[in-house]
Amino acid sequence: MTATAGTAARSASRPPAWLLIATGVLALTILALAVAETDLKAHYLIDQGEFISVFGLAFIFVAGIYLYRRQQLAASLPLGFAWLLYPIITQGDQIIDNLAINPMRVICHVLLAAIFATPVAVIVMTLRYVMEKMGRSLGRSAKLRLSAALLTAEIWLAYAFLGTLMIVTLVIMIAGVLAYDAFAGASEADHAARRVRSERFALAVLLFGVAVSGSTYAAYKNAPGAYQGSPSFFMDPSQQASNYHLDRIPVPTGAVTPPSSPEAVAAALTAYARTLDKLLAGYHILDRNYTYDFHNALFLRHQVLLKDYRSAGLDRIAEARAMRADADAKGAAARAMLKDDDPLAALLDDLRAYTAFNFDRAPVLERMSAGFERTQAGLQHAAHLYEGESKYLGTGLSQIVNKHRVVVDAPGLASVTGEFAATSRAIYEAYAHHVVGF
Repeated sequence: MTATAGTAARSASRPPAWLLIATGVLALTILALAVAETDLKAHYLIDQGEFISVFGLAFIFVAGIYLYRRQQLAASLPLGFAWLLYPIITQGDQIIDNLAINPMRVICHVLLAAIFATPVAVIVMTLRYVMEKMGRSLGRSAKLRLSAALLTAEIWLAYAFLGTLMIVTLVIMIAGVLAYDAFAGASEADHAARRVRSERFALAVLLFGVAVSGSTYAAYKNAPGAYQGSPSFFMDPSQQASNYHLDRIPVPTGAVTPPSSPEAVAAALTAYARTLDKLLAGYHILDRNYTYDFHNALFLRHQVLLKDYRSAGLDRIAEARAMRADADAKGAAARAMLKDDDPLAALLDDLRAYTAFNFDRAPVLERMSAGFERTQAGLQHAAHLYEGESKYLGTGLSQIVNKHRVVVDAPGLASVTGEFAATSRAIYEAYAHHVVGF
């Protein structure tokens, strides 16, 4: 019976293996998302798939009740913080939106400190679990020193992907762990004897955490107003009426036949695609350099920027505007050769209208970004402005291609639509996996 009681006590003093594994996967995923660029496909978890974090919250709530009944919640509570943190991270940009740069820095690095600490906690607790299964123990001092060593190993992540402030944050965390190890004073036996694990307190902390995490997610997810200061309907649900409406130009039901002058139609389609590609090139310069400029300010990093990047991006947009005039001229000439009920005519009409729509928005973006870049915090809004527009430019063009798929994929028109289709696909793919505002 003594052996059984000892085994039960050891089991209650450590989290179960299934929670260690699940939290380990989550912790590493969140860490990767925190330091990776915006085109990482896993960013689905904090973009379109951010609702998954709510299921994670439900999981830790149910798991917490189960562990409380088994008297294992207090030992498992440190792992629960990763699940509580996940919904908040999905709303990270909304949380810091419209703050000055210093409050932004504080909030970001508090969240990052928790993100960097969670894998360390999982590794240390897993090692303790394995050693106890082998009949050995991992002392308090050994756990703390291992934690400090793992935090030290993470400095290279801070250096490679973040910046000086995150390195300083990790150094402070390491110093705190070592100070606790040096000055805690009590022996392991004394510490074990004096420590009272309060399952009720752990349950109260968990329930409070679930409430705070869930309410934070809901509040920022449903906050009214333009997201990141953008006028873009792509990010602001209140402006959906201002987007490009695909139903403005109907698709004729007539048969698809080769045009009388395939070279003229091909030249017009290609000209529109190249014009939008050049416009995207300007947006891309502004998006990436505003992003790096903001990160340099937020994290105190030294990412090299394109010299006078705003002028460089706006110059590309000006070049695209000149190309648009040529595309419209070629489009008008080709359109005059087609009947109104020709599906190719509808495609040209859509491209002309969609190109005009994007160039009508370009001056608005230029004016707003000029206002945003006056402050370091505003660089974030300028970056998201052009990132959102870049993604929508490709998304809208892809929708037009799909709308006119019967023409674009017609075997007899491959020589007419081939280059247009390939360029359009490249424009879409350029931002297909970008997460706007992360």
